[in-house]
Amino acid sequence: MDILDYKEPITKIFFVRHGETEANKKHLVFGQWDIDLNKTGVKQAKDIAIKLHVQDSEPANRRTGGSASREIDYIITSPLKRAKQTAQIIAKKLGVKKIITDKNLIEKSEGLWQKKDYWQIRNEDPVNYKKWIKDPLRVRPPGGESALDLNKRVKKFQKSILKKYRSKNIIVVSHSGPIRLFLLNLLGASIDKFWHLKIKCGSITEVHISKKHSTIKSMNI
Repeated sequence: MDILDYKEPITKIFFVRHGETEANKKHLVFGQWDIDLNKTGVKQAKDIAIKLHVQDSEPANRRTGGSASREIDYIITSPLKRAKQTAQIIAKKLGVKKIITDKNLIEKSEGLWQKKDYWQIRNEDPVNYKKWIKDPLRVRPPGGESALDLNKRVKKFQKSILKKYRSKNIIVVSHSGPIRLFLLNLLGASIDKFWHLKIKCGSITEVHISKKHSTIKSMNI
């Protein structure tokens, strides 16, 4: 049974995590480090564009509640290069001329830990690393943000998108952290479950939102 009544206005959001970067490939902590997509990331973005294009062009009489009911209305992206590049590839394929940038979609800042792997961080900054391990939601890396800090931005974005773009079809290109928090907030779940969700690079997560209910239709497609 689907809890959404598709006779009422539905906001459909296709969350896209940007394609792969060299930092992803090397398992570095990179937060707001503004790095380009690598070759794999560009291919992933093109594959996402094809998936969304096929879904967008599917005949109306073959659609179900799990797919788009009309063309994409807006593409909104984080201002970081890896997200913008992914958004631009998708926009070109779907014929969307304008891309909206929203700074609330930017990834959590990792401060002085950016560009390092966790082994380096543990060896170079053992005191703060141990504090972070004990309370990863609230402890900030030196000069960085906590998951709670990030969640304040995500909530601002969530409030604005449901006010400005209600009943629209939207592609949101962002990062693992903001997408995970949006999903948890949407379901009314504790953000203590932040680390229980995995959002893959170059993936699509589709959510449908009505006035009273929300549902996650698919993840990591």
